Amino acid sequence: MSKHDYDARKQALLDDIREVMDDVESLYQNGVEAGSDEAKAAKAKLQEKLDAAKEKLIRFEEEAAERVKHHAEQARDKYETFKDEAGKRFDEGKRRFAEFEEEARQSVRDRASQADDAIRDKPYYAMGIAALAGLVVGALLNRR
Repeated sequence: MSKHDYDARKQALLDDIREVMDDVESLYQNGVEAGSDEAKAAKAKLQEKLDAAKEKLIRFEEEAAERVKHHAEQARDKYETFKDEAGKRFDEGKRRFAEFEEEARQSVRDRASQADDAIRDKPYYAMGIAALAGLVVGALLNRR
C-alpha cells in the first residue's frame, strides 16, 4: 500500500465517521421532532453506516499493523546488515592498525640500529654533533 493509498483510505474513513456523526445528530433532531417510524428508519440507516465504518476501521487497523510489522522487519534486516558490515570494517581496521604498528616498530628499530652503527663507526662525529646541539639549545635558553 502506497503512502497515497494510505492517506486516501484514512481520509475516506474519517469522512465515514463524520457522516455517521452527522446522522447521529440528525437522528437526535428527528427523534425530538418526529415520530417513532422516522426515528427507527434513521436508526437503521445509522446502524448500517456505523457497521460499515467499524469494518473499514478494523481493516484499516489491520493493514496499518501489517505495514508497521513490515517496516519493522525491514529496519531489523537493515540493522543486521549494518551491524555485520560495521563489524567487518572494524576488524579490518584493527588488522591494518596492527600491521601499521608492527611496521612502525620495525622502522624505529632499524633507524635506532642505524644510528647506533653510525655512532660506533664515527664516535667523534657523534660527540661533535651532540656538543653542537647542546650549544644551540643553551644559546636559545639563555636568550630569555
